[in-house]
Amino acid sequence: MTIRSSSTAVRLWAGIDLAVTLPMAIPPWALWFVDTLWRLNALLGGQDTAGPVDTLYLFFLFLAGTLGVTWALARLVRPSRTLSVIDALARLWVAGLIVYCVTVYDAPPVLLAFVLTEVAGAAHQAWSLFVTTRQTPSTAAAG
Repeated sequence: MTIRSSSTAVRLWAGIDLAVTLPMAIPPWALWFVDTLWRLNALLGGQDTAGPVDTLYLFFLFLAGTLGVTWALARLVRPSRTLSVIDALARLWVAGLIVYCVTVYDAPPVLLAFVLTEVAGAAHQAWSLFVTTRQTPSTAAAG
């Protein structure tokens, strides 16, 4: 694996993040996105709707989407080892937050699917960093 492969891993997960967070940054799409999550939750045997949604909830939904899009674009435009490490660690934190919210605050269990993507993203980027770190200058130049 070359150093370029590490950038590819960063960009891959940034693209996935962009696809997931972009709908949350655009108000009409955000409501569709949340509704879709509730419908998926119902298909898994859970609740099918949220309670009343207030403006503070909506603001933080749009804000999270905007920050997610910004973070994804930064990694797409200029992938780096530093951003990869930050992203991998943040993914583990987010996975923990999801588990915490589902178990303590009774958040919809459909969110647990995101734990898999968060851990997969962290593991893939960590593995890419590990492999490129172990390369010698001669093997990096050859790749």
